[in-house]
Amino acid sequence: MDDFVAKPLDFRGPQHASKMAPASPGSESTGESLAEDTQASDLAQIRAELTQISTRMLSKADTGSLVQEPRVVLREELAGLRSDLTALEQRVEEMETTAHGCEEQHRATEVAVTRQGNMPLTLRRQVEDLKNRSRRNNIRVRGLPETGTEPLQATLIDLFRQLLGVQARDVICCISTCGLGDMAPMRLPEAAPNRNDPPHRRGGSEGPEE
Repeated sequence: MDDFVAKPLDFRGPQHASKMAPASPGSESTGESLAEDTQASDLAQIRAELTQISTRMLSKADTGSLVQEPRVVLREELAGLRSDLTALEQRVEEMETTAHGCEEQHRATEVAVTRQGNMPLTLRRQVEDLKNRSRRNNIRVRGLPETGTEPLQATLIDLFRQLLGVQARDVICCISTCGLGDMAPMRLPEAAPNRNDPPHRRGGSEGPEE
């Protein structure tokens, strides 16, 4: 039984080996053959395991592909982010342009509203001025007594006729602003005689009106 059991290898060197008793030639050859077979089987097993490990390990190409795939994905995502940022920048610029135009339009609207708010006051003042002008006496006569034998209106008409040298007419000319130099060359058109007027009024000649 001892011949079939492999003896352990002695790594203690020749000094220790010399101290041991020499074995028989037959048992020594049998032990060496068993040891060699065991070592060969162990080496074969180790080689098989190394082969399996090498097959399971990634090659350089596989490692490069694994590293390259995340890079490609990151590049695509970065490109998408850049495009999104560019689109957002364009939208912000458009919004700023629109806001600037709205601001200018708002200012113009404020100016227009302010003008329209002041317009009623201006119109009211103009209407009041026109009312005052329409009610205002255009001619004031001083020194003429109101007590007399003739009616005051007839006396004034005769006075104006003598001063102006024209007959009374049914046409009323309204002049808002006119100087004496502008009134000199003006001449009113002759009116047709009225049948109800007395003879001295129908035959009178009209002169320049001041």
